[in-house]
Amino acid sequence: MIIKNPYKQRPIRFLEIYQHNDWQIKIYSISIHNEFVKKGNIDIVKTYLSEWLQQADNYSLNTYNISTLIIHEYKNGCYAIINWWIDENMLQQFVYLATTDSPSEFILYSDKGIITCVWEMAVLWFERNNWVENVLMKAPNPDLKKYLEQQYNADV
Repeated sequence: MIIKNPYKQRPIRFLEIYQHNDWQIKIYSISIHNEFVKKGNIDIVKTYLSEWLQQADNYSLNTYNISTLIIHEYKNGCYAIINWWIDENMLQQFVYLATTDSPSEFILYSDKGIITCVWEMAVLWFERNNWVENVLMKAPNPDLKKYLEQQYNADV
């Protein structure tokens, strides 16, 4: 086995809590190119949210209408990873990809089982611990406000 590209740190930056209809979305940026993903990529991804969030209806389980969205620029395009907690402690996740050939067309990429990369896992691990601490451990009165206020910023 040959690894072609040695690991290099990338900046993970919290961007905002974005209100979309009745959802609150924690948006994170990861970029191989810059400190933050391009604003154009953020704007394009936001146009897909209504479509992507409909996936929350796949199960008749609570979703809390809180989502985490990671926008990750890599050398050949941009990933958008969106997920939300369902039924208290399970994560529902979808990965979408826009290539440099079609930068405004995000297509489902996780339909064959791929979930996330090593940089995105850092965000998911933080959000997992945040969910346990502020929601699950505070049952029956979760602190969703504090969960939303906790944000991850690091070079990983």
